[in-house]
Amino acid sequence: MSLTHKTFTNTSVAFQTEYTVVSSSCCTSLDYIVTYLFKHIAKEGKKPLRCREATQAGQRLLHFMQQNPDVLQQMMSVLMNTIVFEDCRNQWSVSRPLLGLILLNEKCFSELRASLIDSQPLPKQEALAQCFRNLMEGVEQNLSIKNRDRFTQNLSVFRRDMTEALRSDSSTEPCSLDMMS
Repeated sequence: MSLTHKTFTNTSVAFQTEYTVVSSSCCTSLDYIVTYLFKHIAKEGKKPLRCREATQAGQRLLHFMQQNPDVLQQMMSVLMNTIVFEDCRNQWSVSRPLLGLILLNEKCFSELRASLIDSQPLPKQEALAQCFRNLMEGVEQNLSIKNRDRFTQNLSVFRRDMTEALRSDSSTEPCSLDMMS
């Protein structure tokens, strides 16, 4: 396992710490990385930058992410689990990298969404599907401050509505979104 892979693995674990300052710092670091990747991969049909347009370290990061797409998928899974199933005290910090992760890998987000919805009893599935639709309502395919703020507001409502939907008339325990297990 490379040093970069270990760093991402440790960051993933640190998201779940009880120390909000540590978790928030990890979110900020991940947001910088995700923003860089979004600016240089998501645009232009996911074509990597030419060498003269990126630093050597930036090229290594792009190459690492292309070789290890599961790393960002794991990050998205951890952040979604934190929002839906845990007492998330730094929701604003979590929202910042989460939007970028969703925009970078909409397929993974769709799989996480389907996994959670399908794991619940049939009567809850429509309410959960509506929560996910509302989460992305008015959110555009960019990382502008205005768009991030919109997503953060939607995420707050999403978290509240998901908690309510998962608890209502429930005789079963909600499952985790962790698709990496």
